[in-house]
Amino acid sequence: MFFHEYSLDSIFSGIVSAGADTVEFWLETPSFWTTGRNVEELGQILHAYPSLSPVTVHAPTLDLNPVSINPEVAAVSVDAVCSAMLTADEIKAEVITIHPGRRTAKRPPSRADMHRFWIYMEAVEAASRGLSVAVAIENMEPRVNSLLSTPEAVRDTLDEYPHLSFTFDYAHACIGGGEMAEEFVRLNCDRIKNIHASYGSPSRMHAPLAGTEQLDGLIRILASIEYDGPVIFEIEDLALPERHGYQEKCSLLAGEVEQFQKAWHKGVHLSLQTSID
Repeated sequence: MFFHEYSLDSIFSGIVSAGADTVEFWLETPSFWTTGRNVEELGQILHAYPSLSPVTVHAPTLDLNPVSINPEVAAVSVDAVCSAMLTADEIKAEVITIHPGRRTAKRPPSRADMHRFWIYMEAVEAASRGLSVAVAIENMEPRVNSLLSTPEAVRDTLDEYPHLSFTFDYAHACIGGGEMAEEFVRLNCDRIKNIHASYGSPSRMHAPLAGTEQLDGLIRILASIEYDGPVIFEIEDLALPERHGYQEKCSLLAGEVEQFQKAWHKGVHLSLQTSID
């Protein structure tokens, strides 16, 4: 949602100008989603920004729930995710992130909800056959009706569906504290293909990481597993204290990139020094 109001050219040029070297393209970006969803045109525009390749993709989530108690909603949602996987593969994305869905009622997921989740995962498995893009399921915020909001739930799912990869959302994990975030990675590091990086707390979600202790915490976690995949700054502009224009957003993103790179190089250096010592 950070650049959601801008054209595709403006989005990608802003990301490049900020010093980032990839993008996670959210398919529900209005300038793509509401204008015909021309995948060929999207591929051509991305081709004009070769420094962003390979990209990652985020499957649609708005108004969708693949484990909904409403069978029509569930069916449309599963179809939307499977179609998104084909789109991601067509534009040669490295990873596509999908959500697990949620219980419709604000109550803990039931056996029936988990059965619908199984149906969803089986459809994802079938649709992924023959595709080169990695399909990575994301951990959710720890809400009462969430699926996959604990490290153990993610591990169980990855064990049951060996075709799946894992998108680790750091902000979602941090709601449970730094130890919870570390446990997510400790239990699931063998399947992490993508990182969503932002600040998260019970009162503020997907805010900038630069200048926070959570940035240092994320660097330590990633250095500990020698992670070398994509790191996506998932910043919600409504989490900012005031409205930002285009240039202000580009500057903010540039600050995130710069601070992350500095912290990363420092963290890796310290990690190597500790290993040598």
